[in-house]
Amino acid sequence: MPSLADLRRCRTRATGERGFTLIEVLVTIVIMLLGILGVIGMQARSTVVEFESYQRGEALSLVREMQGRLTDSRTIISGYLDPAVSSTVGSQGASVYVGSGTSAKDFSASSACVPGAGVPLAEAKYEMCQWGQTLQGAASLEGSSKVGAMIGARGCLIRVVPAEGNALADIYVTVVWQGRSKGAEPDPDSPAGQNNCAGDVNFGNGLRRGVSVRVLVPNLTKSS
Repeated sequence: MPSLADLRRCRTRATGERGFTLIEVLVTIVIMLLGILGVIGMQARSTVVEFESYQRGEALSLVREMQGRLTDSRTIISGYLDPAVSSTVGSQGASVYVGSGTSAKDFSASSACVPGAGVPLAEAKYEMCQWGQTLQGAASLEGSSKVGAMIGARGCLIRVVPAEGNALADIYVTVVWQGRSKGAEPDPDSPAGQNNCAGDVNFGNGLRRGVSVRVLVPNLTKSS
């Protein structure tokens, strides 16, 4: 028969083995939790990056839309050069903008954009009215909420004076909006005025986003 000392040694060894097994289980659980948290963090970051990319794509689309309007507006281009529609960075700080916010220009009549009947300034306001509603997200609705554009989207037409070469107009089409994560602010010295477009709006530290395209409307009149 085993002695009392042998029984005590067996009991001690068995207890030690059980304790070691519990430690292994706890370590495994901790490692699994860390892995799960890492995956959740990556998914959250991926969602933010995907949303930022979506917003930039929408902004580029909106810029191109206005670019098309300008290039087709040779006969009414004087309307776009009016201070009621566009601005210069130097003198007005790109204060004229459309889109979101209470300070955005509203060129509509009873929430509707009214054609200008061929009058250059009225036609330019009509085009800006339509662009402004698109910037507000009116192209896509969820119930009564406009969700078809970026967060706080605003658009500016910024005139370059004098226009380059023989152009009838030299204009930066600029769109700014609010990002979801902190990043680099637009270059303050950019002639496109991404920091000036809707300069009265504070999107938050590192959250201002902007894209621009320069549009030259050529003068096709033959010179003698």
